[in-house]
Amino acid sequence: MSLSFSLTEALPVIQQYYPYELEEAYTPTYNISIYMPGLVITADQPQLIKKMHFSMVPFFFKDRKSTMCTVRHTQIFSKQLFRKLMVTHKRCLVLADGFYLWKRFDAEKYPFRFTLKDRKIFSMAGIWSAWIDPITKERYESFCLVTIPGNDLITSIGKSMPVILTPETEKAWLSKTIEEEEIMELCNIYPTELMTRFQVTKDIADRSLNDPSLIKPINNYLPI
Repeated sequence: MSLSFSLTEALPVIQQYYPYELEEAYTPTYNISIYMPGLVITADQPQLIKKMHFSMVPFFFKDRKSTMCTVRHTQIFSKQLFRKLMVTHKRCLVLADGFYLWKRFDAEKYPFRFTLKDRKIFSMAGIWSAWIDPITKERYESFCLVTIPGNDLITSIGKSMPVILTPETEKAWLSKTIEEEEIMELCNIYPTELMTRFQVTKDIADRSLNDPSLIKPINNYLPI
């Protein structure tokens, strides 16, 4: 699943929704793709906004190579790696103001941006892990996104979407007393009518670019 996201709003706007201390300086990022840093709030430190890298490196990996950007919600307890992280409360909120999916039309692929109508900033359900470099002992924290089958707005583009949390389910996702069955009940498909979709420039594939042009709608002549 080719999934990336953004967090571009000004810091005061972010802190209207998440009024917590930042561990590091904030930089708006118009396309957070694999290995890039994003902002998260963990169950261990729910009053702190931390910076972690997208694409989770499990703690037992021998090196820092990983393409583990997403995990299906049906696997978070059925796969041993994710289960161990879930039961040790390595859950997090991944902050965003939009996300991207790509769709192929004939020989070309085109990106589409999805945002929410009811919130400028929202969170996606994440799982994280800390990896320690065996030589330098440097700590590297990274996360992946939990996905679920897409709603009607998504399915003409891709099969899956991130689990988008509400203010109520955010608290539950970070809870250290919640039961497994209750966690699974949080993995809901976000309502189609509360989301928007539009095509954006293919320049978002260029990881060296980071400017507002990447999130502007472009004329859409594609048959979706």
